[in-house]
Amino acid sequence: MQTLELTDTNYHRLLKRQIRKSLPPELAEHPDMQDFLLTVNQAYTEYQDDLTRMELILEQSSGELFKANRELSRIAQEKTEEAALTSKRLEEVVGSISEVLVQLDREGNFTYLNQAWETITGYPVNASLGQPFTGFLPPLESREKLVEILQNETLGKEETLRIFTADGLEKWLGISVSPYYANGQHIGFTGTLSDVTARVTAETKLKSYTRDLERINAELDQFAYVVSHDLKAPLRAINNLSEWIEEDIADMLEGDTRDQFRLLRGRVHRMENLINGILSYSRAGRIKTVKEKFLINSLVDEICESFSTKKPLSFHIEGEAHTEIEAEKIALTQILQNLISNGIKYNDKPEIDITVGWKDLGSQFEFYVGDNGPGISPEFHERIFVIFQTLQARDEVESTGVGLAIVKKILDEKHSKIRIETAMGEGTTFFFTWPKNEVKDI
Repeated sequence: MQTLELTDTNYHRLLKRQIRKSLPPELAEHPDMQDFLLTVNQAYTEYQDDLTRMELILEQSSGELFKANRELSRIAQEKTEEAALTSKRLEEVVGSISEVLVQLDREGNFTYLNQAWETITGYPVNASLGQPFTGFLPPLESREKLVEILQNETLGKEETLRIFTADGLEKWLGISVSPYYANGQHIGFTGTLSDVTARVTAETKLKSYTRDLERINAELDQFAYVVSHDLKAPLRAINNLSEWIEEDIADMLEGDTRDQFRLLRGRVHRMENLINGILSYSRAGRIKTVKEKFLINSLVDEICESFSTKKPLSFHIEGEAHTEIEAEKIALTQILQNLISNGIKYNDKPEIDITVGWKDLGSQFEFYVGDNGPGISPEFHERIFVIFQTLQARDEVESTGVGLAIVKKILDEKHSKIRIETAMGEGTTFFFTWPKNEVKDI
């Protein structure tokens, strides 16, 4: 009964079980035992509280871990889908590239090709992988050239290779490859192949056309020389005969007849000048001369000193004295001489003033030649650059009408412009541009 009463006390359930199993009855009534049991009961109770709190914490942590794991699973799923989508898009992009993306091992065998390889050559990608690149090239020059490209230490420059497609068509591939390394070891080459058949064909045609043009120009020069020689010979004969006839019948010639003889010889000289003008015009812009560096001021001084006239003539030079240019000196001299000559020839003033100047515009120079002549009406600004066109009758001013046509032709060949500023009765100024620092050529 005492044991039962003792176990009926509100002890912890684990303590109750131990009391029932092992506590002798003689100890149940001992006061110290009761204190001991109360202490043990207190320890059991505190342990139970700690255990309950621990279970609660573990439950909360488990819930949080579950939520975190579920979130991580969702994120991993999204990233997997994004990676798959990115990979698909990358494959689509690579497949849509018109150039062949190529990878070769050190021996020159294909290790990677995109779909453009099959599009250009007709050979399936899967069947080409692992095959040597040289096996797809015709023998001799293309294979040797590929080997030379891969053995060259300075790779990266585009070269061209001839190839026959699966259908037997000839094509040209532009190849640009560079070596790639792994762990410091050279393991192969990467680069691109592009279809340059159209470009190579165009270059071949251009070279053929250039050769034909050079031949035609040479024939034209020869023809012009022969024709001019054949035309000048009878003109000189006419001139000489007219002089001999005039000497033989000098005592019989009267005023009008003598003037007719002088007019005849004048027409002969004009015809010879026209022939020379045609020759100069046909060669203007075609015959390349050596480009050289020189001071513009020195060139203009030399040109101005070469002119003389019965009227008082003065030159005004405007421009930086130390400006240097690299150009075809003969062509630039020809332009300035023609413009200055026109300013003098057609001048109606008792004293002739010519202005020559230049300006540095950055990428080019601008030259100008002005005079104090009668001016040029705007409706003739285009006409004066047409060959054989003159504004005054040739009987009034002797002119072939070729000078300004030559100027325009040379400037057109240089992709330069010429324009006119004029004031009727006061004068005209011609402005033209000239490229800077022309590359030396012959």
